[in-house]
Amino acid sequence: MPSIGGASASSHMPSFSPGQGTNFDKGREISGAEMGAKQRYTTPTTFADGAAAISGAGRPAGQYNEQQAPAPVKYNVPGPQEQYMQNRQEIRKTAGAGLPAGVMRTDPITDQEVAYLQKMKDQSEVADFDVYVNSLINPRKPGELQWLMSVYPEFVQRRIEQVHQDYEFALRNQMIDMWGINTKDDLMFKYLVDQKKVDGPRLGRHVPLSDTYAAGALSPFISKFNGDSKGDGLYAPFSSAKDGAKPGADGWKFTNATNPLSTGRTTAEMARSMYGTGTKEQITAIEAATLPRRAAANMQYSRF
Repeated sequence: MPSIGGASASSHMPSFSPGQGTNFDKGREISGAEMGAKQRYTTPTTFADGAAAISGAGRPAGQYNEQQAPAPVKYNVPGPQEQYMQNRQEIRKTAGAGLPAGVMRTDPITDQEVAYLQKMKDQSEVADFDVYVNSLINPRKPGELQWLMSVYPEFVQRRIEQVHQDYEFALRNQMIDMWGINTKDDLMFKYLVDQKKVDGPRLGRHVPLSDTYAAGALSPFISKFNGDSKGDGLYAPFSSAKDGAKPGADGWKFTNATNPLSTGRTTAEMARSMYGTGTKEQITAIEAATLPRRAAANMQYSRF
């Protein structure tokens, strides 16, 4: 090799390891990041409304929890074993395409395939067991969550972990969308999301926000400030639930007709009742309701 300035030309050339120019390591890094993200953000199994219903007549009412299906949870996630099975199957499809006539290529069933089938059966059994356990208890009821945590804590822990992962994905994705890609982890995460290799839930707003506000929105007389939102009944526990057993569009309510102090509850109505200036019907109803007590106490009721 010719020399340049007394030194060999080879001494001025950078050294490369085999495959360095093709960046195999980066490919493995991306594949590894994809596998990790898919395992963490795999879409959980979600039980449909009515999934807790039990068929068959003759069982006592309330014996089983038929209102609330199990919360979402993962029963299977992709891993190296699944990836190997997919690659092997694609090779099987094409391996014999170019063989001469009469030539057969054998492909015996491996122990890995048998083990994977057993894994599928095992996970199906876990799903059945979860449904069975869920029929015995309703975690919303006092004391039942404590019992569940003592006999089968994984049932609760796995579902709590799923909620955290859902919000982690939504928060991380929203922060990157708002403030851009600022770290290597951000870059890898957003690449996988944009390529639809991983997906997850998004945070939503209940009411669209606007850059301009009507003056009425700041008024002290709107119902959300003055407590006039009671409406035609008292909402029952979990009437606002979005998960588990949940009500229809009208919600679950205790009607005003059956509850004490449930009528005449707007600010205006209560102010009028302070001075007896309500409508004739309202005052007549008050008199009728309080007459026995007033008579017993020898009280005199005067109307202004």
